[in-house]
Amino acid sequence: MNKKNTAKGYWYDQDEGYEARCQRRLLNALGVNDAAAETILHLRSQVIELQAKIYRLEAELAAQEIGQQMRLAR
Repeated sequence: MNKKNTAKGYWYDQDEGYEARCQRRLLNALGVNDAAAETILHLRSQVIELQAKIYRLEAELAAQEIGQQMRLAR
């Protein structure tokens, strides 16, 4: 197994996924139990999903506003 050291000094397997590394850090570095670590990662993914949805809606709104401004300019 190839292990790699991060800038913060955490060791992880190169084949290990991001969420697995995060969960291991929550367990080892912060002393969070398994259920809490899973909840934290689930909430993190929900926040990321909601942020992406907000960005999409902002882009749609901007496009609609530009279209309306173009119609009014005629």
